[in-house]
Amino acid sequence: MKINLDCLQRDPDCSSGRLPDYETLDLLSGGSHIYGEVYLPGGIYEAPHPCAVLCHGFPGVACQDDLAQALRRIGFAVIRLNHRGAWGSEGFYTFTGCIADAICACEHARDEGSRRYGIDPENIFLVGHSMGGNTALNAARRLPWIRGTVLIAPYDLDAAFRYDAQPQLAGMIHEEGRLLHLESEQALLADARQCHEETAFPAAAVDFRSRALLMIGGTMDRIAPVEWMIDPLYDLLPHDCEEAGHQRVLLPSTHGFCSCRLALIEQTASWLTRQMAPAR
Repeated sequence: MKINLDCLQRDPDCSSGRLPDYETLDLLSGGSHIYGEVYLPGGIYEAPHPCAVLCHGFPGVACQDDLAQALRRIGFAVIRLNHRGAWGSEGFYTFTGCIADAICACEHARDEGSRRYGIDPENIFLVGHSMGGNTALNAARRLPWIRGTVLIAPYDLDAAFRYDAQPQLAGMIHEEGRLLHLESEQALLADARQCHEETAFPAAAVDFRSRALLMIGGTMDRIAPVEWMIDPLYDLLPHDCEEAGHQRVLLPSTHGFCSCRLALIEQTASWLTRQMAPAR
């Protein structure tokens, strides 16, 4: 296994060996075919490869493709999935369904991915933006072998209820939910009401006391304010245990980090490489 952070912002020399590439992804999750891509680092990197599974937010316009390509350039295999009901994937979009989809993708990476793509089952990470942070955190809670979890401007559904922001959530579903395949707006709101306490970020603190977790927030984010969505969980984690890999990073940006994409990518990539288990 080999990682080269020098290639984070430049293309590596691929003049010899198998070229980097990508493949389409088709997984069956909850009876629905979910689609996406697998980015492969190429033969210049020795297998097995660490793997990052990327979970998109609501509705998934910000697909984090620049992050996926950057991680591929430094030696990661990257799985970027479109959740059920989103961007051509089958089924109805639900918040609980997203968590099941992420679990399915991680298990695929660990099993079939190790054989097909040379993925290292000891170095699989979950990365989620916005509502994808809710997805990644709660999927990782159910998969103790996940090596580390990255939450980028994560959206805690329970915070919308704790801070009386249900109208904002309902407005988001009404406006942006039109891009998704929903059973109905009311059904998705009912899904949120049913699962928000179980998926609450502070409830995950016990699961992540000794597990690696990076939380990146935007200081000007009004969709997922740091004080609502990040601090309640981060403040419950021990910060005197360096091995646990707990880190909070604040960047001067709004929800999409459009003003500091390079800083976001650098922070994410450097943290991921620090958490990697040694090659077997």
